[in-house]
Amino acid sequence: MSFSTLFTPNSATKAVVTTTASVRPMTGTWFAPTAMIATFSVSRVRKNSGRLLGLTALAMSMAACNTIPKADMRPVLAEPNLPIEQAYGAFDRETTSSADQPSLASQRWQNFYSDERLKGLIALSLENNKDFESASLAIEKARAQYRITDIRDLPSIDGSAGYSRQRQGSQISGRSGQTGDSYNVQLGLANYELDFWGKIASLKDQALQNFLATTAAKDATQISLISNVAQSYANLSYSLAQLKLAEATVESRERSLFIASKRFEAGIDPKLPSLQSSASLENAKLAVLRAQSSILTSRNALQFLVGASIPAGLIPAPAVSNITTQQIFSTGLPSELLRYRPDVLQAEYNLKAAGANIEVARTSYYPSISLASSVGLRSGSLDDLFSSGSFGWSFGPTLSVPIFDGGRLDANYNVATIERKQTLASYERSIQVAFREVSDVLATRATLGSQLESQYRLQDNFEQTYQIADARFKAGISNYLDVLDAQRSLFSTQQGILDLELQKIISQVELYQALGGGANLDVPTIIPVPQYTNVAQLGRAPGNSAEAKATYALNAASSARVLSVQEAVAIKQSESPATATFNPTAVVDVNNDGKADATVGIVTTETPVEQVPVTQIIEP
Repeated sequence: MSFSTLFTPNSATKAVVTTTASVRPMTGTWFAPTAMIATFSVSRVRKNSGRLLGLTALAMSMAACNTIPKADMRPVLAEPNLPIEQAYGAFDRETTSSADQPSLASQRWQNFYSDERLKGLIALSLENNKDFESASLAIEKARAQYRITDIRDLPSIDGSAGYSRQRQGSQISGRSGQTGDSYNVQLGLANYELDFWGKIASLKDQALQNFLATTAAKDATQISLISNVAQSYANLSYSLAQLKLAEATVESRERSLFIASKRFEAGIDPKLPSLQSSASLENAKLAVLRAQSSILTSRNALQFLVGASIPAGLIPAPAVSNITTQQIFSTGLPSELLRYRPDVLQAEYNLKAAGANIEVARTSYYPSISLASSVGLRSGSLDDLFSSGSFGWSFGPTLSVPIFDGGRLDANYNVATIERKQTLASYERSIQVAFREVSDVLATRATLGSQLESQYRLQDNFEQTYQIADARFKAGISNYLDVLDAQRSLFSTQQGILDLELQKIISQVELYQALGGGANLDVPTIIPVPQYTNVAQLGRAPGNSAEAKATYALNAASSARVLSVQEAVAIKQSESPATATFNPTAVVDVNNDGKADATVGIVTTETPVEQVPVTQIIEP
């Protein structure tokens, strides 16, 4: 089944259609276990092909009473209504957005981060974190589920052996009864479904897309984990810096309190400066306690993310100035989110899986043809079971035709169609969420630099104010309250600078995360490929060569390529809306007041499924 997804952002941008481009730049090859294809007797298949064709024709005639929906080959339109081909709007001097410079997400996390201690903690978290381990195990589970679906194309042969003892005749009939033993052994081919209509193939497509969605979910978990480790690392670093600043302030306030107390005892100053000095000291001590608490919580958070005790050599230094290798932070264009954001890719794979599920529901209208056979021996004695036992065999198809099901097939098909619409809405929302998260980080960064500059100017101002107030106090020109006020203002400003420096580093980490950075871009995705081919598909199977496997994997993991705006608009305009017709069968008066309360009838919905031609595909 072919499946494509078309994005129509708005009239001012281009549209993109999901087909056969790679998910992201990757190196290496796709690995899969050695393929095994079930072999059958070609002559036997040819000999019975006429019978199977006859059964198929009979089945189709018997199923004629069911209206089978046409295969809808139109692209699935997605409209996030975002300017994905335009640059982002809000920037600071360190951030840029253009098509000329790639997104930060194209960098490995080992290259993006420069702090060696942080890189060591990230490596430990990827090794020990339980959430990441669970996400990795989910991939193995999805791979096994794909294998289960693939095995449906392989005939299942069972062996059985049995023994029975029975008595024939009785004294009631006047004849003596006879007691005998019976032994049997046989090999049998269980009901093997011939996939004439592609149901099993569609189930494979669905299982594969679910597998790819699981790999994208693991990438999303990894990106979130790396970001959380980096942010916790920065929080711990600046909590240590806040503690260092608070402890230095406590020492300064203790000296101030000593001076104020002595001047009060000597009768030089009233008691007010002494009281205010004591209050300033207590505030500084509270800042020490808050910093100590923040250090403990930050360290606990970091230890939880790492999944192990933090080595002493990986504790950050106070107030790390930079943890990345970047001088300029390039966001690329919003369209690159479709390639690098794993949550968007996950939604895309879920949309493809929903499309495959529609095909599964559609093929359920067709007859199911299965093959069953057995060969075995039967004897009254175990000793001569394999020597003189009677030999027998059986072979034949089984036909199951949906004739009347009360509308169950129609309801299942409608459910599958609605689920794809829901998945499409989720896909569009994931694109909108990704765009908003990047825009929010950029909005935060837009003013951080200016805030820091103002804060540093305030620090210079209050340092000079403190020096002047202290000099005037020592010269006897002003009282000690001016010195205390200058100290409090300077301490508050220094705390604000540390907070803004932390926000600046956090914003760098968040921008890298929002753009989709942190996944293993250089690690090839191990995509499972079919090992078995259904007998009914032998003539149409793509083959088992390495090239066929690679083509299958690339098509399954396809991502976006670009269509012109005119084509997207033409596709939307060419769609005929669904029409609903209500045929009333009865008018009901529920409360017997002579007025009609409701009308009962039948609603018929008709949705055209004509294929819309698509021309001129422009590669990105």
